[in-house]
Amino acid sequence: MVALSPVLAARGVTARGVPEHVAIVGLGPSCATFFELTRRLGGVSAYCDEVWGINAIGDVLKCDRIFHMDDLRVQEARAEAKPDGNIAAMVAWLKSHPGPIYTSVVRPGYPGLVAFPLEEVLNRKHDGNGGAPYFNSTAAYAIAYAIHVGVKRISLFGLDYTLPNAHHAEKGRACCEFWLGIAASRGIEITVPETSSLLDACAPEAERLYGYDCVDVHLHDREDGSVKVEFVAKSETPSAAEVEARYDHSQHPNPLVSGKAA
Repeated sequence: MVALSPVLAARGVTARGVPEHVAIVGLGPSCATFFELTRRLGGVSAYCDEVWGINAIGDVLKCDRIFHMDDLRVQEARAEAKPDGNIAAMVAWLKSHPGPIYTSVVRPGYPGLVAFPLEEVLNRKHDGNGGAPYFNSTAAYAIAYAIHVGVKRISLFGLDYTLPNAHHAEKGRACCEFWLGIAASRGIEITVPETSSLLDACAPEAERLYGYDCVDVHLHDREDGSVKVEFVAKSETPSAAEVEARYDHSQHPNPLVSGKAA
């Protein structure tokens, strides 16, 4: 039977308060933005209530909660096969970390492990996913858990999912964005730095509304919370060559990778 780690249960982990603002941090390039931002603010506590780390970032950054959904039995086999590799190093510190570390199956020898509450998350009707078991990365579980416990703001760093080859991006981006859509529909504020490709945050603002090539779109907030849309004709429209260049798949679509970022 999969259960909460006895050590953590004794410490009342299940009674942890609900943070209002969580930063979910992975090891992608945009994690550097998190470090720079919190450095300028004078510390993590000046930015968010809790930091939730994805996998190995838990030994790089002080995290309030860590998510490592890979079964440690599998990770141990990988570590044994390559004892000088990064997986072996991660398994070593996971054995002594006090947790909480949310994972798929609690294994002995890891006092900080907590079983991810999969059934509870899938049965939350307000999550709006119809109980669909769609989690193809550890980060997606962390986002779903944030929705589950009722946070009000999620900031994401180091979850970039983009590699130099446009046809070989790391798996997981679509699933994370799926859960972020559910979060947004629940009124949770989502923030992603411009240094990340997640939610196309690195794209110029003008490219975030497809199809309006000949007009500038101005959005004005109304007092009642709605948005007024204003169209202003552009003095110049893109040439045929400029439009065709957008469909040139020989260039990486992420300006951060192609080197064309402003």
